[in-house]
Amino acid sequence: MSKVFSSLALGNLKSKNRFMMAPMENGLAEVGGEVSQRLIDFFAERARNEVSIIITGSIGISPEGRGLPTQLSIYDDKFVPGLKRLTDAIHNEGGKIGAQLYHAGRQASEAVTGIQPIAPTAMPCAILGNNPREMTSEDFADIKEKFKKGAERSIEAGFDLVEVHFAHGYLLHSFLSPHSNKRTDEYGGSLENRMRFPMEVLKEVIEVCRGKVPVTIRISADEYLEDGLKFNEVKYICRKAVEQGVEAISLTAGSYDAVEYTIQPMFVKQGFLIPFGKELKEEVDVPIIMAGRLNSAQLIDNIIEEGYADMVAIGRGLIADENLIVKMRDKRYDEIRYCVACNQGCIDKVLVGQSVNCLVNARAGYEVNRNVEKAEKVKKVVIIGAGPSGLEAARVAKLRGHDVTVVDKDNRIGGKLDILAAPPEKETFLFFRDYLFNEFIRLGVKFAQKEVKVAEDIKDLNPDAVIIATGAVQTVPPIKGVDGRNVVMAEDVLTGKVEVGKTAAIIGGGLVGTETAKFLGEKGVKIHIVEMIDAIAKDIGATYIGHLFKVLEEMKVEQHVKAKILEITEEGIILEDMMLPVDTVIIAAGYKSNDSIVEDIKENFSEVYTVGDVNRARRIIDAVEEGFNAACLL
Repeated sequence: MSKVFSSLALGNLKSKNRFMMAPMENGLAEVGGEVSQRLIDFFAERARNEVSIIITGSIGISPEGRGLPTQLSIYDDKFVPGLKRLTDAIHNEGGKIGAQLYHAGRQASEAVTGIQPIAPTAMPCAILGNNPREMTSEDFADIKEKFKKGAERSIEAGFDLVEVHFAHGYLLHSFLSPHSNKRTDEYGGSLENRMRFPMEVLKEVIEVCRGKVPVTIRISADEYLEDGLKFNEVKYICRKAVEQGVEAISLTAGSYDAVEYTIQPMFVKQGFLIPFGKELKEEVDVPIIMAGRLNSAQLIDNIIEEGYADMVAIGRGLIADENLIVKMRDKRYDEIRYCVACNQGCIDKVLVGQSVNCLVNARAGYEVNRNVEKAEKVKKVVIIGAGPSGLEAARVAKLRGHDVTVVDKDNRIGGKLDILAAPPEKETFLFFRDYLFNEFIRLGVKFAQKEVKVAEDIKDLNPDAVIIATGAVQTVPPIKGVDGRNVVMAEDVLTGKVEVGKTAAIIGGGLVGTETAKFLGEKGVKIHIVEMIDAIAKDIGATYIGHLFKVLEEMKVEQHVKAKILEITEEGIILEDMMLPVDTVIIAAGYKSNDSIVEDIKENFSEVYTVGDVNRARRIIDAVEEGFNAACLL
């Protein structure tokens, strides 16, 4: 058995394996911070599936320090009974659970709390655009007391571990960082001064917890800011924390000002924290816990086997597949549904006040309501379309016991996943394609290659139920000259079906347009993006947009916003105010439903469902959810 399945001591807490569920906001608590049943169900399912230690998302120790409306709180005794229900549920499933205590500091918002945020320095958060005030001596005493009370309530609520948040630009980290701490008193300037308040807080928490539960810290190994906290200082901070009595150190990275390293999108390398963990292990004699895009069973094994860290902290990977650890234990590697690092269903949704979901796992956040149960009556099910929605419907329908046939005009599966994975830094979308293919083979789903134009085309399959998952096709805007020989579709560019000249104009600055720009820019093509609204990339998530603009700038992509196209000619595009001379014009102006067969199918079969973009062009996360739900209705 791999070492990752051996036990580990964190102080007086013994884990059953080396898997921790990383602290991550999920939007499942009640507005105001009370524990909800959905939150309990979410964590209990992970504990049931062999997660050794679950760390909650950040728990607010003070009203003005809460970052989100649906974030757990512990600043009042009234929260303890709900937290006790949570810890009891995890213990009943054989797991342990830790409370991550935090104050958002300059990354809190008055819009959420109704109270002006506090910070070491009155320096707004670049992302939130807020107005924090500088902390006073009274604030220091107040916050220390609140962290202390938070630790006391954590023990009362039955938590097995208390983690103090020293990361991600929140209050304690913002003191440590020279980027956000510009104080000139004893709490600013030198590292010793910047450490002073976080260490005073840590000391209070350790004194409460000593002999009862272990205390850990989570700290950003690198803030990834030019004037931010760097690893050389972090190593010193960690040594001092261990001297105080910290029993383990959990490594992460970034802050809101470098948010892409906090919740890493596809462009951040898998296991990017490994070098930091290796080096820190030589500095301290307590366990090192490592996170950071650990979406490979081999990578996870190697981290523990090679001694790069003592434990792995997995967040999104356990949202994507609640059975990840069980599948690794049983060596069912082809069945693992890996996180693709899209951030669409987790962080992007949570940041706008919604609850967690997942592009590859429609059950995430709906652990009780969405279960795959055996069907009362076995049916012949025909699914038209082998894209993500159709394949997810086929997977779930087959698991429920139905006789399932997928029909597609192409002799391949995956739909637009290959196109999504074509641009630079997007190849991990193929993880989901490969998972769906492996399940297709493992479960014995049948396949028929044929183009379905009318209901008659599937009558020979004699279906009891039909699921239409025919997706969407690119729209062609009504522009004079759009049918010219130099006009091509973005999908054909990304699949290599067409050649592009040395210069190109992309009509449409959304997800497809900007990714096509990256795809061609990497090949040396001079790109213009033409967008009719006031900005490009309006549909791009917060953890990715900054990097996207940086790449487009490096590629010298020119943006033309609020642009009205008068005509496309062989020489290029004529705008109201200028002419863009280009070799190729690329259409990336959105999608429309490919629904031409829907009415005929509905007229000829009694049980028909439509899923995914055939209903309305959206994202894969919506398509997968609809495929899952339709299969559960069969």
